[in-house]
Amino acid sequence: MIARAGLVLLGLLAGGCTLYHSEPLAGRRTARVLDAPDRTALAERAAALRHPLLPPIELDFSRPLTADEIAVIAVLTNPDLVALRARQAVARAQVFGAGLLPDAQISATREHVVSPRDQGYSTASSEGVSLDVLGALATRSLLREAAMATADALRLDIAWQEWTTAGEARLLALRLPYQQQALELSRAAEEITDQALTRALGLAATADIKADEVEARRLGAMDARSRRATAERELETTRLDLNRLLGLAPTEPLALAPAPALTPWATPDAATLFAAARAHRLDLKALEEGYRGQEATLHREILGQYPRLTIGINRTTDTSSVLTLGPAVSLDLPLWNRNRGPIAIASAERERLAVEYAARLFQTRADVAALVAALDRDERSRMTLIERVPPLVALAQASAAAARLGDLTQALADVARLAATERKLELIAAEQSCAEQRLALRLAVGAPLLGDGV
Repeated sequence: MIARAGLVLLGLLAGGCTLYHSEPLAGRRTARVLDAPDRTALAERAAALRHPLLPPIELDFSRPLTADEIAVIAVLTNPDLVALRARQAVARAQVFGAGLLPDAQISATREHVVSPRDQGYSTASSEGVSLDVLGALATRSLLREAAMATADALRLDIAWQEWTTAGEARLLALRLPYQQQALELSRAAEEITDQALTRALGLAATADIKADEVEARRLGAMDARSRRATAERELETTRLDLNRLLGLAPTEPLALAPAPALTPWATPDAATLFAAARAHRLDLKALEEGYRGQEATLHREILGQYPRLTIGINRTTDTSSVLTLGPAVSLDLPLWNRNRGPIAIASAERERLAVEYAARLFQTRADVAALVAALDRDERSRMTLIERVPPLVALAQASAAAARLGDLTQALADVARLAATERKLELIAAEQSCAEQRLALRLAVGAPLLGDGV
């Protein structure tokens, strides 16, 4: 009998089913995130890195790390990226599920004669096997195409998130050396103003200096002290942010190489960079894949408006022991629903993706143009400071030598030295700003098109 055969088949299939196993949330995975990454294993993973925009790299923790090395470490160890990559397993499982054929349905009934009794009637029974042909054949390829496009879109989106995280880590690694230089210069300025205040207080005791001049020295010392404290706070904030981004403990030390020298700036063509962004940006490619998947989804929903065909075979025995065997076919009648709701949703979702893609293109073009314009302005300011700093440094050195010989008062020598220090601070800030904006432009384009000089 079909029913018995179905029960035997069901028992055989149950042996291949997946079993449930409980796994605690605070297990080994959580401990690995909180622990410091193993540097030997990290170096091996960095050398075997496969990424569309980041090449593999040789990590050497025995020397200070460059910004490029920090970027790769961030991709491998950032906890948010580790969690994001876990979503790829879900997408792969969805592709696997979309490729499976639907299971056939087995039905069986038995009807015992209750009344009248002892009239020669027998127990009636029926068995049947059916398969949803539309789901199994007509829409399977579209379902799989949509799942594959969704998985590709997720893969590209994760790669883009890795790229942007690498850029953020590179920016922090680039910022730290500049902030260290700024802190050293701030401490030098504080030392100059403190010495000037000490001398002014000594002269005030003998009435050789006016009270307002002493107060000016005091205000200058307070301003320098505040600037030094701000520089220390910014440096510590950047260090903690970098450790967090790399998945390191807040107290774990990290030696960084000095910031590379900026290459000469040549204004790029914003239109050319925008064209490069359209070709290279992984987030745009992810949106394209998402749109392709939605096209397949809409196609599948449109096919769902047609009658749904299910075929099968039935075996029936009635109460008079008459045995019948024959095919069974069922069709949905598209009178009212006609799958219009899912079609409208899928169509609106496709339109949303198209609008989102256009908006992302518009924003990318605006970002590239704004960064190019800002860099042009800031690079001109930086070049002006480069020209002005050396004469001020030379004047400060000459003033210090004259003060030692008694040809110039120490107060005027301090003014010259402080002016040179402040211009150096301005130059460091300008170089940091230009370096960060160059990196931001590279990120906006989505590919390292501006050379190695940051």
